[in-house]
Formats: sequence, C-alpha cells, structure tokens
Amino acid sequence: MNQVAIEQFPQSHHDAEESISALRLPGLDGTNPLGFLAALGLFRILSSDPQSDRVRMRWVSFGGTWVPELTGGQLTPQALMNRLSECLLAEGEHIAIGLFEDLGAKEPSARRNAIIERSVSASHKDREAASWLAAVSSDAVSSEAINQLQTVRRDYFIGNIRSVVERTTASHLERALFHAWDYADPLDNQSLHLDPTEDRRHAHQWNKPSGDPSRKSQGGMLGANRLALEAIPIFTSIPDGENLKTIGFTGRRSSDTRWTWPIWSIPVDFGTMQSLLCREELQQIVPSDVDRAKLRAIGVVSAFRTYRILVGKTPNFTPPKRIA
Repeated sequence: MNQVAIEQFPQSHHDAEESISALRLPGLDGTNPLGFLAALGLFRILSSDPQSDRVRMRWVSFGGTWVPELTGGQLTPQALMNRLSECLLAEGEHIAIGLFEDLGAKEPSARRNAIIERSVSASHKDREAASWLAAVSSDAVSSEAINQLQTVRRDYFIGNIRSVVERTTASHLERALFHAWDYADPLDNQSLHLDPTEDRRHAHQWNKPSGDPSRKSQGGMLGANRLALEAIPIFTSIPDGENLKTIGFTGRRSSDTRWTWPIWSIPVDFGTMQSLLCREELQQIVPSDVDRAKLRAIGVVSAFRTYRILVGKTPNFTPPKRIA
C-alpha cells in the first residue's frame, strides 16, 4: 500500500513510555461529501469493536485538503484492511436491504409493525437495527419520507445498495482509503450518489445523461460508497411535518436544503464526533454569522456546506463551499 502516512504520537501522560500509531488516510477528502461520509462510516466500524474504546479520529491538512487520521489501538494499514474485510466483505445480506424493503410498505400498519419488531429486538450490545431505524424512518411520517442524505431515486435505492455491498472488494476499499481517487469504477447501479461529480446534467457532459455509456465503465469509487453506507445510521432523523429532518441539515425544499459538516483537528472518540455534527453554530444561514471563535474553541477548524438540489427527479449534492 503506497502513499500511507504513519506517524508516532505519545499515548498519554500516564503511559508516556508507550506509543500508538497514527494512521493517515490520504484517499478520503473531508471537503467532499462522499469522502467525509466514508471516513465517518469507517470510524463507526472501528468504534463498534468492544476493544476499540481508544480509537480516535481527527482531520489533518494534507495534500491541499483535509484527510482523516486515526489514532489508538496500534493501527496499521494491514490491520485496518483485515478489520474492514471482516466487517464489510462477509457473505450475507446487509441489514439495510431488508429494512428498506419492509419500510417501503404502503400500508401504515405493516410499516409500524416492522418498526416495532426491530425496536423491541434492540439491545445495549446490538443497536444496529435501532440506529438504522432512527436515521431512515419514523412511524409518524409516510413511507415517502426519507433521510436527507438519500440522493438515489427511491426506485433505484435498494438495488444500488445491494450492488454496492455485493461488488465491493478489498481492492476497492484500499484504493478509496490510501490513494488519490481515480474514479475508475462503474457508476451504473452501484452508487449512493453522494459525490457532487455525479451531477451529470446535459450541459455538464458530452453524452446524454439517460443511457450514458461511460457510467458502465467509470465515474465512481465503489469502496468509498461502501464505507459511506455505514455512516447513514449516524445521521438520525426526526419527523418534521410530513418529512424527515436529518442531523446537519437545514431547509425542506430543493431551493433551500443544505447540509453543513465540521472539520475538527483534535482527536475525538465516536460519541464526541456525533455531538460535533449537531453543533448549532454550523447551521447559520448566512456564513458570516457563523461563530468561528466558538467553533475553534471546541476544535472545529473548518466547516463545509453543500446544497441538496433536484435535477429533474434526481437529487444531487452541489460542490461544497467552505463557510468557516
């Protein structure tokens, strides 16, 4: 694995004679919605290990952008890849597929029963289904309401998730994490549509978007999509009228819906990271109103915002802009 940056940092004041690895992941660009979500999905996977209470993540300036750096647990590239292979490449259907199929039921009672069944089965040690439910659904809204991170059309979404899960290999993950993205993977039916480069309107490309042959051979990063899928349960949604309001988002219409996320420079654990995503200071409509001093005081050194727009019937994320 080339281009992997590993440094050594002192562990703590009570154990200074030992050291822990700091593993930098130069492939994940925190200023890109897909790169940011892939990093969070990775962090969630590592934090789900009962022995991983020492794993921390921060963002560091590298190659002209912000990339994640993991500390704790004697992390190495090979150990990380082994962990991801164990968690993401195992056989069996992903929990999201069955969940979305059940929640897509038009009959309210069927949806409610599916939600109740998964809710009561949750335990302190296994909250996977409950976390997904809290992010993507509520029995207080219709089956048409979706998490605001979902930018794949409803009729394609389950099929795309299944393709992303089934087609991802260790090589896809390694390319996404440790190398500059080459977008050499097909987009067709195997993307969560989270990268702004997937906004392929007529004026943006040579081929007509419908039936564009290039989608079958290039344009995507499959490994990044697989990691980003694991970030969705982090983004809890609550009922807002007939819609769902998702953490980090403001606005309800295609003209004003925006997602703002923080970049932090202090290593934090998973719980602290979740709290940073919810900071009220990030959600000021006018960027000049953002309290940058208050954000700096909690370790947030930058913030980026993208708009969730509609192109025909397809949602897209716009290229993000720095607001702090």
